[in-house]
Amino acid sequence: MKKNGIINPELIRALTDLGHFDSFVICDMGFPIPPDAVRIDLTFVPGEPEFLKVLKACLNEVAVQEMTMLEGISEANPELHTEILGMVHNQELEYISLPDFREKAKGAKFYIRTGETKPCSNMYLVSASGVKERVDKYNIEFGMEEDS
Repeated sequence: MKKNGIINPELIRALTDLGHFDSFVICDMGFPIPPDAVRIDLTFVPGEPEFLKVLKACLNEVAVQEMTMLEGISEANPELHTEILGMVHNQELEYISLPDFREKAKGAKFYIRTGETKPCSNMYLVSASGVKERVDKYNIEFGMEEDS
């Protein structure tokens, strides 16, 4: 049995299957996921799991080179925005409108639905190459103990 990191088999399989430039979305529980999209639904009750916990867990598993967030996150959810900015190293950041985000998200390989209820808790992520130099450049790791 796996003892560390993500233990959800569907999620770890999807993350492991990502190639360079593949994209995925981590979204709140209200985001309109297209009916034909691959959905990994982690919701348990409203608020759980939190978006930030899922994001940190995914960034412990996958090298990400680009992140896209919703315009207005700094006003609508300043705590989350500040946390995310503190996590970014060399990743390219983009802010776009909700209609543009929905359109961009249609290209995602899969969606991870969280139980998050706070506004603007959605992110489009693009995976980096598995080559060591690329992984090191975009490496983000978090201890998950404090989040228990």
